[in-house]
Amino acid sequence: MFLQLVDLSPSRVRRSPGFIVLALAGLLLVLLVGCSTASRVVRLDTGKGKPLVVTPRGGEPPVQLREGEFKASLAELAREVRPVANPLQHARRLMFDSLWHEEVFLTWTGRRLELDPEGETARRAAQACLSLTHDYGRWCERQGRSRDCLSLLKQGPVLDADGRYVVAMELALGVVWNETREAFKDMASPEAVQATLVSAMAMYLMLWSIPEPASKGLAASLTAGLIAYLGVDTVWSLIQGWRLLVAEADQATTFAELRAAGERFGRVMGKNSARVFILLTTAAIGNTAGLAVKGPGLPGAAQAAVLAESQAGFRWAAVGEVRSVAVSAEGSFTIALAPGAVAMSAQGPGGGGTSSGTTSVYVSRNQVTEEVQYVGITDDIARRSAEQLRQKGIPIQRFMENLSRKDARAVEQALIEIHGLRKNGGTLLNHINSIARSNPKYAEALRRGLELLESIGYTGK
Repeated sequence: MFLQLVDLSPSRVRRSPGFIVLALAGLLLVLLVGCSTASRVVRLDTGKGKPLVVTPRGGEPPVQLREGEFKASLAELAREVRPVANPLQHARRLMFDSLWHEEVFLTWTGRRLELDPEGETARRAAQACLSLTHDYGRWCERQGRSRDCLSLLKQGPVLDADGRYVVAMELALGVVWNETREAFKDMASPEAVQATLVSAMAMYLMLWSIPEPASKGLAASLTAGLIAYLGVDTVWSLIQGWRLLVAEADQATTFAELRAAGERFGRVMGKNSARVFILLTTAAIGNTAGLAVKGPGLPGAAQAAVLAESQAGFRWAAVGEVRSVAVSAEGSFTIALAPGAVAMSAQGPGGGGTSSGTTSVYVSRNQVTEEVQYVGITDDIARRSAEQLRQKGIPIQRFMENLSRKDARAVEQALIEIHGLRKNGGTLLNHINSIARSNPKYAEALRRGLELLESIGYTGK
């Protein structure tokens, strides 16, 4: 994947002798990312006793966001985003104030474009800054936007280092900006909202470019959300890809080079991860309670809940209890949670230890309408998947797992009540209820099933 980030063209190497080192570093990262997956773990820490260690299960795909549900949810969430006059400064404070004062952070990381006041090197660097700033303005105007469309020149006449990263992020998100702008079309200041979001996304990723990286507060909940939707390996790949983008953006002397760096990261990210990143960032910064309130109601939350537990051992519904997230050099994550959240994460959805639950609930969706068309339970999802495809011609996907058989039956019946049997006017191909309504324990089981669905934020979609 990271081969896309390395430009070994002769012209590039000649312009930047140090770029050979960057290229070799990129190639080394390919080997590290490809070979370290097996040892990557997640540690859940409350500060009391040894952390709980979770080994992410391989082969589980990220949550997929469809264009329609993405635009509809984004349009609703964006109404709560307050546009600010200086989005870059606002983003720095959102992401960094709980860790360091903004000035200390910028000085320590050495990312200011401070120039030697004398000499040819300083003159060329100053010219590059002016040229990048000029081309940034022209790029904004070619899109029919204001000359400083991302509001990056509020504190000075040229793009600073962070300004470059924001422009690169905007370019990386090019694959989804059309549908994003469509979601913003009815807003009073769509350009201002877009600038606020892209600055927040760039500054969030900058957290992972500092020594001993860690995120707290809003940034920590965003990290947990990304892990829940995309999985540990994908989030680690995004972090590594962004670090390479920063190195390239720092070396860029032309807007074309900055564009190339952004677009390469965009290819690493891909359309689905870009949608997830935008949606979660909008939810996180648009509400005072952020993802703690909005998360369970987002599209794909039911699948994210399953992935959060299997990949990282925490419940998506408890994302508001995430205190901090740190990442090691080899890509292992340490998630600090409130004690109550850890107690939840140490249990399966059925209320007992995850080792005691072996039954999964699965669903099948109509491939055209994407409506839920079948629900069931199984102790062997691979075998059941093959059987359903052979016997009924329907694909199935895991919905909830590590349940006791009793709880799995309860969730299955709750889903039947929500979606309805087709013979009764619903969408399900199932012929009968999982638990007969004449059963004395029917009401109790239904309450339990609905409770479990509520715990993962399932809304019936």
